[in-house]
Amino acid sequence: MPQNSTRGTNALWAHLVCLVLFCACVSGANVNAASLYGKVIEVNSGDVITIFNLNRPVRVKLVGVDAPEMNQAFGDVAKKHLSDLVFDKAVLVNYSGISSDSSLTGRVLLNDADIGAQMIRDGAAWFDPNTSDRLAATDREVYQQSEQAARSERRGLWQEANPTAPWEFVKAERFRKYSAVSTNTNESTSPKVKRNTSPSELTNLSLMATNVKAPSSLPSTTSVPSDLEVMGEDDLPSGLPFTAFPPNKGTLLSKSMPMSGEIVKTNAYVSLSGGNAYTIVWFTGPTYGEDDKTAMDQLLFNDLSAVAAGAYTGGDREGRCNPQSEKDVSSNGYWGREVDMSQCPVPARLRVFTKATGDRREVYMAMVNVRNDNANVARFLKTFTISQKKAQKAQ
Repeated sequence: MPQNSTRGTNALWAHLVCLVLFCACVSGANVNAASLYGKVIEVNSGDVITIFNLNRPVRVKLVGVDAPEMNQAFGDVAKKHLSDLVFDKAVLVNYSGISSDSSLTGRVLLNDADIGAQMIRDGAAWFDPNTSDRLAATDREVYQQSEQAARSERRGLWQEANPTAPWEFVKAERFRKYSAVSTNTNESTSPKVKRNTSPSELTNLSLMATNVKAPSSLPSTTSVPSDLEVMGEDDLPSGLPFTAFPPNKGTLLSKSMPMSGEIVKTNAYVSLSGGNAYTIVWFTGPTYGEDDKTAMDQLLFNDLSAVAAGAYTGGDREGRCNPQSEKDVSSNGYWGREVDMSQCPVPARLRVFTKATGDRREVYMAMVNVRNDNANVARFLKTFTISQKKAQKAQ
C-alpha cells in the first residue's frame, strides 16, 4: 500500500528535516538566525546546559563564557549558580555555531536577561576570549565590562588574589598528565596547579543573581541532533555526484542513524554569505519501492511544507506552507524539483533531486535559508545539478 511503501523515505526525511533546519539556522554573529527555545533539564557545568525541545535533549555551551572546570576551585559553585538561574526554566538560545563536542554555542536569554553576561558579572565565570568572535560587538563589550566590574568589586571567584583561568587550568592539567606519562615518574614531580584547599566562601547567597522568571509556556521548536559530527571548515569535498558552488567556504557536518537494520550517514555542508545560510544535504538510504514522484511529493508537500510553515519552530504543528512556485528540473534520470518557499514563515528556496535504484534511494538537496534574496541565491540553486556521469552511492 502507498502508506507502507513510503515508510523508509518518510523516516529518513523526518531525520533530514531536523538536520536541515539546524544547518540553515547555524549562522555567524552577522546573521540574524532563528532562535531556539527549550526548557533547561540539566546544568552540566558552569557554562553548559541541556535544554529539552521536540522530545530530545540539546546541549548548549554559553558563548563567550568560560566557567571554572568541575575539578577546579569554584567549579561546583559556578555550576550551582547557573542552575539557580536557569534550571527548570524555559530559555531562548541565540546560537552562533557548533562546539567541538557538537554542542550548540550561543547566548542564553531568560526574559531578555543575558545569562552569560550575568554569570560573568556575578564572578562565577570568565569572559572567554577564545569564542568572543562569535559575539556581536555590543555583546562583546558588555561581557568585557561585566568581567571588569566583577574583578573591581571582588565578586565570586575574584575574591581570590590570582584565580587561575579555566583555559590555563586545562593546559596545566594536560601538561602535568603528559609529563607524568612521558617521564614515567610519580605525579608529585609533575607541574601542579595551585588550588584553594580551604572551604570556598563563594556561595550563591554572595552572588548578585538576577531574579528572572520563566515564560508561562514552552513553544516547540527545531530538533537539533545531539550526535552531530563536525568535520571542520573547508571547501566542498571533491568527487561528489553533483555540482554545486556555495558562495563561501563552509562547514561539513554528518550524522549517522540506524534505519532498517543499517546505519545511514547523512551529510550536510553549510556556507554563510550575505545573511543567508546555503545548505547542501545528501544521503543514500533504504526505500520500500515507492516511485520517485511519490517520494518527491512526500518531501515537498508534507515534510518541507511543515518546516516552512514553522511547525517545528514554535508554530502550529499541523501547519503547512506549500511552495509559491515549482519547477521541474529533472535530469540524468533523477526526478528533480526547484521550489520557492520564500514567502513562508520560515523562508527558503531549494532544489531537490532523488532517484531509487533497486532498494536504495539517493537524495540530494540544495537549500537557501533566505533573509536577503540576492543574485547569489538564484546562482547557487541554478548551478546545483546532478553530474552527467551516473551518480554513485552518496559518500
